[in-house]
Amino acid sequence: MNKYVYNSNRDDYLTPPSFIQEVLSSIKTDKFDCDVCCTLNNIPAKYRFKKDGLYIDNERINAETNGLIGEWFYLNWCNPPFNITDRFVKKAIEEQKKGKTTYMLLPVRTEMNYWNDGILKDGKPTRRDITIKFLKKGLCFYDPTTLKPVQMTKTSKDGSKKIVDGVFKEGLALVVFKGKKVVTHG
Repeated sequence: MNKYVYNSNRDDYLTPPSFIQEVLSSIKTDKFDCDVCCTLNNIPAKYRFKKDGLYIDNERINAETNGLIGEWFYLNWCNPPFNITDRFVKKAIEEQKKGKTTYMLLPVRTEMNYWNDGILKDGKPTRRDITIKFLKKGLCFYDPTTLKPVQMTKTSKDGSKKIVDGVFKEGLALVVFKGKKVVTHG
């Protein structure tokens, strides 16, 4: 029996701020160039792709694009809606080939094609420039409306119920698609 069950009525839960700070500290920076799949400005980044365009701060600078079709930046963050993760993994691989680096929070569902076709082959990363850090426990995502941990009802074996901080997702990995910065002269 799973300790936590991922059950969601929405696809835009926020990554916990403490986890983002751990990632940023580990790469010795204070922000990403772009959050490529953004609902709110909760990820420290200069640019944000939202469903309706590319933003800098809160100002839309291009309404004709989004994170799946726009050109990504050098250092990117992506916590995609889990129901379209495959599309963001494919895009991250395309952008990696252009020299872009993406840190992506993904559910560990190794039976999914995006894991087998883009990330792993025979249990190992498909490319030397892909690293995978499996998280020891699920994360408690935040509600974009309240900016607080999502609440869920947990049922004990004896049938009693209590409210706990939730939406936990077991089996998460931080997958890094490491690009090589392309320097152009001219």
